[in-house]
Amino acid sequence: MFTNNFIHNLKQISMKKAIIFFVFTLVLGMVFPSCSSNDDDSNSASVVGKWNFSKMSAVINGVTSPEIDYDGNESGCPKDYLEFKSGGVYNGGDYDGSACALGISAGTWVQTGNTLTITEGTDVISAEIISVTSSMLKLKASETDNGITYIVNITFTKA
Repeated sequence: MFTNNFIHNLKQISMKKAIIFFVFTLVLGMVFPSCSSNDDDSNSASVVGKWNFSKMSAVINGVTSPEIDYDGNESGCPKDYLEFKSGGVYNGGDYDGSACALGISAGTWVQTGNTLTITEGTDVISAEIISVTSSMLKLKASETDNGITYIVNITFTKA
């Protein structure tokens, strides 16, 4: 799903960490859709809606990678997405292969302040909402393991 492409871009991160952050990224994208009519007013914008994966970067032990296009989007297919519905329902869409087969993951989401928490089965992921407007959502997820801090920044555009 999204994890394989994420691992490709972040070879420095162990396979386990890459998988954890990629799932986190997927979950975050579904939780933060925007429906505000003012792109500059991030305080009143909502994450409710459908968000396409657009850009990503990583920070490992304080070293930031350049922001790159999200490479999990399959060439010739619609963009992978996260969709946050009212009532706490989320769906993640992953287009795969030349036939653009759509895989859907489902779960729940809740926003508390600027923290977005997504639950998919037994996996629970929290991310910080950096900004949300009517057209863009930026999320940041972090984890520290064995003294190494991993941060993933993901930018979504409104579908």
